[in-house]
Order: sequence, then structure tokens, then C-alpha cells
Amino acid sequence: MIRGRALVALLGLVVLPARAEERADADLRRLFPEQAAVFVAPPGGLARLKVRADVLAACRPDLSDLRLFDRRGREVPYVIDTGPEARTRVEVKETAEAAILDVQREEIRREQGPPRQRESYTLTAPATAPQAGAWELVLRTDRPRFVRRVDMTAEAPDGSMRRIVENGSLFRLPNIAKEKTRVMLPPLAGARLTITLEGEDGFFLEPRLAFESARFLDPREEASVPLQELARRAADGRTILELARPRGLVPDVLRLETATPAFDRAVEVWDVRPGGSDVLLGRASLFRLEAIAAVGESEMTLGPARGERLRVEIVDGDSAPLDGLAFAAVVRQPSLVFSLATGGGEGPAAMLYFGGGRAYAPRYDLAGLLPASGQALAGERASAAARLRDPSAAVAARLGSVEANPLFDGAPALGFAMRPGAEVDTRLYSERRALGVRPSSEGLSLLRLHAEDVAHARPDLADVRVVDAAARQWPYLLEPDAAQEWQPLEIASPLRRERASRYRLGLPVSPVRLDQIVLDTDAPFFDRVFRLTATMEDKRQSTLAEGRLVQRIGKPRPVSLAFSPARVVALELVVQDGDDAPLEFRAARARLVLPELFLAAPAGDYFLLVGDPKASAPSYELARVRDVVLAVSSAPVEAKASGPNPDYSRARLAIERRGDLMPQVLLWSVLVAAVVVLTGLTLRLARSGGDAPPPPA
Repeated sequence: MIRGRALVALLGLVVLPARAEERADADLRRLFPEQAAVFVAPPGGLARLKVRADVLAACRPDLSDLRLFDRRGREVPYVIDTGPEARTRVEVKETAEAAILDVQREEIRREQGPPRQRESYTLTAPATAPQAGAWELVLRTDRPRFVRRVDMTAEAPDGSMRRIVENGSLFRLPNIAKEKTRVMLPPLAGARLTITLEGEDGFFLEPRLAFESARFLDPREEASVPLQELARRAADGRTILELARPRGLVPDVLRLETATPAFDRAVEVWDVRPGGSDVLLGRASLFRLEAIAAVGESEMTLGPARGERLRVEIVDGDSAPLDGLAFAAVVRQPSLVFSLATGGGEGPAAMLYFGGGRAYAPRYDLAGLLPASGQALAGERASAAARLRDPSAAVAARLGSVEANPLFDGAPALGFAMRPGAEVDTRLYSERRALGVRPSSEGLSLLRLHAEDVAHARPDLADVRVVDAAARQWPYLLEPDAAQEWQPLEIASPLRRERASRYRLGLPVSPVRLDQIVLDTDAPFFDRVFRLTATMEDKRQSTLAEGRLVQRIGKPRPVSLAFSPARVVALELVVQDGDDAPLEFRAARARLVLPELFLAAPAGDYFLLVGDPKASAPSYELARVRDVVLAVSSAPVEAKASGPNPDYSRARLAIERRGDLMPQVLLWSVLVAAVVVLTGLTLRLARSGGDAPPPPA
């Protein structure tokens, strides 16, 4: 009965598209640049469409920019079944309570041997068969140890008897890993079952009885997508690669391919995220050994990626880099589950519109039929959720070729935000850089600030403005530590003092924000105490890193010193030499931490302004749609020459500062005037008191 009502509930979803159409926007299809026909075998019903890799690559990771419309242009609600986690199996269990009709217990005493406990239970088998497989009678008990002989008979509705089990066994023993607490049943719809248990353990088992049917769903199909290599370099015994990640592909597994026949390398994969610190997605040891039969592991599971790039770091040590390196992303193919009446015919039953990153995730009520993470369902909802997860419970839909959507409106996605803001007094900013914004399909441009720009700006970057020729500011999103850039450092001969060497490291600009320095040396071995100190903007000294500077015996390698990002004015490295000669460093470089701006502005010429110490941070409405802005693609901004701002006026800045000081000046003026008045009154009273005649005697 439960299965029947659940099936009716699922098939009843066919009428929902018409209701969804009543709420749908007629122009919704204009948001998606691509389309593909969907074919469903007649008469339709509950259908499942696998989302191909090319569609995934064009969509946002959450598939929010994807919609389904039927032949008449009505929006079709769907549920996204992402399937289980990578390389896992899903077990579907169907349970039915056992209705106990009769219970009998007796203890049989024997002249030889311990007494025997016998217990019999009479119950009714489920009236319906499970969705797949057969029912099992499950005995549940908290007893840690038992052994029972089991007999089972079945009485059919017509009164005929059938023996199911004779002299079988059920047990749970500490020395045996696998217990036996189930009895497989043949088809016995509505039969009357009698199960008899006998044991010599000195207690009645008194089990809890239930019927169960379990099966494993077919594993989710996977797609392998080659990843484009953007950059490669070698550093510190590592091979570091930058890979492009298509926007909609969230790899569950990264597959490494190489021509090297034998290797064993530690591999790390990092998510290079826009506007944030890189996030470790996975770490594994991959290997291969080609013998009579090749063995190895070339895949590693990953966490969810959000950035446009993946950084892969392979620890080579002293081994040569792997030959013929290539990488592929292995992704689960999610499925759209929906109900659609095709009405016959061989033409497309619906049209899938996708891509563009311009639509929010739809809020279909059908999503409630699938449980959230960690949520348990029971009854009819559990049965409905199982059918939605089960590929065999729905008609397989097919996706046609991808083509351009003729209804697509190609206006910039951020056109709503491309409006100038309030005017800026450019005379307050000491530095200016010319910018060239190129045409962008989405209306978003990316500007990485130079170290010189950051040096002239406030530490909190509150004085950063982008203005046009009319001094109108344009909105942007600021990502403070989004980018990294290596710059050389000047390193002179050390100053020797008290058995220690002091190295002055010349910065490219000052102040500058950095988080790592690398020292190149030809010394084959050293192990010395060091301290890296920095002069901060307030003139105080701060220790960035300290410990031991170590070069192991063998091939000389660069030495890296990493620390938390800091904005510094000067750097000094102190190395304790003892009685050894000072170390000679051929070169040094620093990793600068730079901000990025995501600018919403039309193509044209602009200026970047910095250098107003009294500025407050701007407030733009663009920050309220941050997720939308970071989801669309951006075009790089052409950063031109920078230098002093010709409009900068020290007099204007002085006026502004005097304006800020005016309330304090007025306050002190009033206080001083009050003191003068009170002092005058006091002196006057004192004088008048001295001239008064003496009192009469």
C-alpha cells in the first residue's frame, strides 16, 4: 500500500509544470546562451537526464544557471541528483515490521547435557514483494554471544505447509568477524511463518524481528575531462603546475597521467580561489611500478573546488620530474529527475537552457523529496526519495547536441551595476595610475594592484578609488590578499658582529606586504640559527620568522622562509655563524601579497587613485551581490603608467585637515575663554574684598 501511494505521488508530479509556468518569467530563457534538445520516450512520466560534461563545463558549479522547458515553453521543475561521494556505493534498504501473532517458550531439561531453551514465534510475512530482491527475516538482539538452531515453516493462505529452513543456524561469536542473524525468504506474500529457535546458552534470545530487503544502486557514471596546463615551474625539489578548471566542473577525482614507468611521489592539489587564501583540496601518494603486470595508484580524491585554477605540487626530491605529465578531472555526472508527459511523437519533448552564470538557483518544491545531508526519512517520503535516487525507477532521457540559444540576450550580466557613483575630490589623492578597461561580455574587469600602488595606499586600502575623467567613482569589489607575485630583493655583503652575520634585504618598494622570501646559495651544507626581523611602519621591530637555516648534504637548493603576511618597511636577516665563515647568497626574492579589484564599469579610460591618509572605506551596493560578481568571467584591466597625481593639492589636504580639527579648536577656544573669564572674576572679587572697611569693634 505504501509503495502504491508513493508511486501515485511521483507520477502526480506530471501536472506541476503547468503550475510552474504560471509563476515563470516569460523572458527567463533569455538568460541562457546555450540550449540542447531533450528526448524522452513516450508516453514519458518520471524521467532521468544525465548532465553531460560539456553542459557541466558551461554552467556554474551548483547548476543554478540551468532550466528545463517543455514544448509549449513551460518551465519544468526538476530535482538534481548528484549521487554519492566519489567512488562510494549506495545501499538502499526497505524494511517492514513483523506482526507477531503468537509466542511460545519452554525449557527442555535433559539427563545428559545442559537444559535447552526453545522459543517459537508466529508472524505474518509482508503482503507485497520488495522493489528488488527478496525479503530477509532479521533477528536483532543485544546479546554479544549466542548460537541457535533454527527451523522455519510457512503456511500459505490455502492452508498448505512449506518448510523454509531445517536445522539451520544463527550465531554471533567474538572470534568470528561475521555474524549470521538473517534468514533469506522465498516469495511468501501474506504467508503465516513460524520460526523456532533452540539453544543451550542458558537464556532465551527474545529477538526483535523485522523484514528487510537491501540492494546496492548502480554506481554513478563518471566523465573524464582533460585539464589545460597554464604554467609549470620547478622550485625547491617540486614540480608546480597551474591547471585551468572549467567553471562548472567540480572534480571529485584528479587523474595523473605520465610516461615515467616507475615513480612514487607525494602530490598536493590546491584550489586557487579568487579573493582568498588557497585551499588544500587533497593530498596523496601516487605511484607506479611496471613489472610483469603494472601496479600503482594514479588517482586522488579532492574536496570541492571554487576557483578558476588548480595548483598541483609534486614532490620530486632529487628525482627527475615526471615525463609527459597530463591531468584529467573525473567528475560524477549529476542527473536531472523530472516528470514530463511527452504526448507521443519522435521530436524533442523539452529543451534544456544553460550557461551564462546569470540565474539564481530555482526553488522548486520537488527538492523537498530528497533528504538533506544527514536527514533521515521514513514511510512514503523514504520510498519516494529511494525512487528518485534509483536510476532504474525512471525513464532514461537523452540530450541532443548543444547549440546557441536564439533567445539569448547578450547584454553584460553586470549591466545593472555598471553605473557611476558619487564624485571624488581628486585633489586629496597623491598618486594616480591610468587604466584601460577593455570590453567584457559580462561587464566585469579584473585589476591586480601593483606593489607601488599598495605602497602609497593606506594599510587597510580604504583610500583606493577608481574614477573616470569626470571624477566619478565606479564600484568595485576588493580582495585584499588575492594575488601573489615574486620580486627580486637586493642583498649586499653581510655585516659581521658578535659571531653573527646581518644581511640587509633591499625591498622593491617600501612599504610592501609579503609572506615568504627565498635565498639562493651554492653552499653544499649548513645548519645555523637565524632570525628574520622587519621594521614596521610605526618604526618598531618585529620578528617575522626564526629557527634554523638548513641545507642538507647534497645538491644545493634554495632556502625558503615563510611567515604570516606582513606589511614591512625594511628586512634584516641575522644568521648565527659561530666560527664559520658567513654564508654567501647569490640572490634573494620575496613573494609579495597583492590585492585585486573586480571592477564593474564599461570599456573606457579610468584612473586608479591612492594616497589619501584621511579617506574612509567606500561602500558600494555591489558588495551585496558578491557571489554573483565572483561567479562571472572577468577581463584583465590594462594598467598603464603611474606617478604623482597632477591634481593633488597639499593646500586642499591642509584645508581638509583643518576642517577636521575645527571642532577641537572651537572646544579648546571655549575652554580657554572660560578660564580667562573665571580668572578675571576671581581677581576682581579678591580686589573688592581687600578695599572693604574693617568690621566695627
